[in-house]
This record gives sequence, C-alpha cells and structure tokens, in this order.
Amino acid sequence: MAIKKPTTKTKSLKPEKIFQKKTNPKLTKNHDIENHKSGKNPDIIVDFEYNDGMLFIVIENIGDDPAYDASVRFNKKILGMQKTKNISSLQIFKLLKFLPPGKKIKIFVDLFQFYLAGKQPMQIKTIIFFRNKLKQTFQNSIQHDLSIYKDFVEIYPDKKLSDANNHSI
Repeated sequence: MAIKKPTTKTKSLKPEKIFQKKTNPKLTKNHDIENHKSGKNPDIIVDFEYNDGMLFIVIENIGDDPAYDASVRFNKKILGMQKTKNISSLQIFKLLKFLPPGKKIKIFVDLFQFYLAGKQPMQIKTIIFFRNKLKQTFQNSIQHDLSIYKDFVEIYPDKKLSDANNHSI
C-alpha cells in the first residue's frame, strides 16, 4: 500500500474575506460601533415650564449621546415679553449645532398672567429634528397643553403674606 504525501497545493483562501464582518461604513471607530450597538443616542425634548408665575420653554437632551444640528418647529406663533418678541422665531430654535447629554436650556417667554392676557395659544405642538454623531436623523413630536397652568396660584416673594391676607375674595 502506497502512502500519499500531502500536497502543498491548497485552495487559496483570503483570510480577510473569511473574517471580515459587514459593518456600516459610517461606523469607523470601535467607540462608534459600540454606541451604535448599545442604542445610545441623543433624545431632545422641548417642554414648557411654569415657575413662580413665569413661563419658560425648555430644550433638553435627555439621551445618552450628544445631539447635533437640532431645530425646533412650533405649529403656532408664540409671542412673549408682553407680545413684543416672537419667541418661536428665535435663532436657538432654528439651529442648535451641539447639545450634550443632560444639557438643559431655558428660554424665558413671559409672566404667565401676561401670556394669558395676550390671548396666546394654549395648545402648542413642537417638532424637534436632530442627528447623532453618525449623522442618523431623529424627530420628536410633542403636544403641549398650557391651560394646565391656569389654576396655579402665583405667589410673588416681594409681597408679604400679610398683604395677601388683607384682601378678601
């Protein structure tokens, strides 16, 4: 029985093709790939905040990653500063280049009593557009009802409580 010697000719397999995973070409760094897999993304919300009789618009990134090129659209015009300033057209709502995670920006609108007196909209829809560092785009849409603040009692620190007690209802 003759023993065959192993041949030195083998099929040429290219190792780079065997072990190469298909990845998103936009994901070039390991850090980016890990963030993409873990679902870390920016998440921007716009809210209306009532504080001591004052009305604010708040932009906040509640996500885990920075947001880029954010913009906010309002379905109604919002006038503030006793109807002298178009708040909804401020530059900050047109383009916010960078918003890190956890960052919160408060924009003063007006004293709520002046907002009400000016017959400003109570039902406001905001649409927020933004992207992550991989240039993936996101959109949030939030419906707001400012009439919930109508029943709040306003207390001004510069007035004494005794002054308020002297007035009968």
